[in-house]
Amino acid sequence: MKMTSLERFLAAVRFEEVDRMPTDLHNFSLCASTSGKTFDRFVLDPELMARRQIALWEEFGHDVLLVENGTASLAQAMGCGVSFRKEDAPAVTGAVLKAIGEWDKLTVTGKILDAPLLRANLETVKLLRKKLGHQVAIMGRGDQGPFSLASQMLGMSRLLMELTDRDMAEDIAHLMEIAAQAGILCCTAMLEAGAHCTSIGDSTAGPDVISPAMYEAYAFPYERKLIRAVHREGGLIALHICGNATGIIGKMTETEADILEIDQKTRLAESWPGLKGRTAILGQISPVTLMNGGTEEVRAETETMLRTVGGRKVTGVILGPGCALGGGTPFANIHVMLDAVKNKGGREIGE
Repeated sequence: MKMTSLERFLAAVRFEEVDRMPTDLHNFSLCASTSGKTFDRFVLDPELMARRQIALWEEFGHDVLLVENGTASLAQAMGCGVSFRKEDAPAVTGAVLKAIGEWDKLTVTGKILDAPLLRANLETVKLLRKKLGHQVAIMGRGDQGPFSLASQMLGMSRLLMELTDRDMAEDIAHLMEIAAQAGILCCTAMLEAGAHCTSIGDSTAGPDVISPAMYEAYAFPYERKLIRAVHREGGLIALHICGNATGIIGKMTETEADILEIDQKTRLAESWPGLKGRTAILGQISPVTLMNGGTEEVRAETETMLRTVGGRKVTGVILGPGCALGGGTPFANIHVMLDAVKNKGGREIGE
């Protein structure tokens, strides 16, 4: 049974039989660093972004192309200040709100899709779909999840202070609702542009930043609202939270996300039994190992993951880095990770 990349991806997400585990590269920085252009120019050039995605796909043969240009596109669209850097992704440098309650500064309409960074992502998705059709799965990143976007619009320190004040509960809920609606608009636009799947990153909602109780109260309801809206449009969606998400992995599953992107800090052996058959996972090879380790270290880490989940033909798992690849990641290390499921060495792992 030989499957196309898109067929393999969709089967894994639906917990159907696969010929082998599909693969993903979270490779925006690698695309930029190998483009010959500085980041500030690359992130606004859809033609170049699409060409680099295709070039790396031709090099590595991975099954999922994850399209993004950093973590500031939706924040810029909502009015936040953004700094464009030559050697790194754009960064949010200024909140749009000086105080909670300035609701007239936050308007969610179709106009936000014309913001430069967000428009570049959407155009890149359109170009990839036009050039590649259904050969490979295209995941158009819907950028930040509701809690993370709220932290950008208000400022992280100010948001954390407001969370401790019970009198601010109604205002916090309103802020999260605005953030969720912006995310819904962005994610559905990615699907309309031709993405086979969309995704959100809500890393500031993870246990490395806030408590599981705060996650359940202030992030989870709005992630689920966004995810359900994507499902009503017939789309698939992934949820990414950096750090050790073991303590909230059950609630993350209850968001009804089709895929959970988990990084290397999450305890996979503890988490996988409760996820299997409920939510697909994407990860979780350390981008630090991929960037700085040798090929044997990458091979060992990859084989450990494959043994944990049940082998390279298990369904419900997409192999890839647990978070974004560094721009200087050696190609040899990426090949070693991906070859583990392509079985080029003739070995079966974990089966």
